[in-house]
Amino acid sequence: MQQNEQSSELAAIMRVIAAESVAFWEKDFDGWADCWVHSSRARIMGWWARGGVTVVEGWDAVSSQMKGLMAANPESNPTAAQVRRENVNCSIGQDMAWLTFDQYGADTGDVAMDMPGLSRETRILEKQDGVWKIVYVCWLLVDGAASNQ
Repeated sequence: MQQNEQSSELAAIMRVIAAESVAFWEKDFDGWADCWVHSSRARIMGWWARGGVTVVEGWDAVSSQMKGLMAANPESNPTAAQVRRENVNCSIGQDMAWLTFDQYGADTGDVAMDMPGLSRETRILEKQDGVWKIVYVCWLLVDGAASNQ
């Protein structure tokens, strides 16, 4: 893949990641789901001090959990989507890409869905019909990092 093509693909991938985050915090299930591969390969794994380890496997479980989370916490929180992403490390193939990055978010008071401070993030995406979609998300929330930034 040529350098300019690589840059273009990375920009498209980062747009999907940003769109998924915005939809998550705006509690827009349809917008959030549009960013995902709807298959049994879909996974969310994460850790945070308040909730411990999270492992959700398969689109049916991922989408069901997200619908429930959004229904239980319906108030939009668009300021939470104003995150900073740094230290992006990415490998892009023809139809699959993986990346890691550091994400810094503010504490907005949304106890159930906030991601304040530093979060170490991993994404795997697949290209379907020419569009990048997320198939795997992993996050490790490091509490208190926002106050140190």
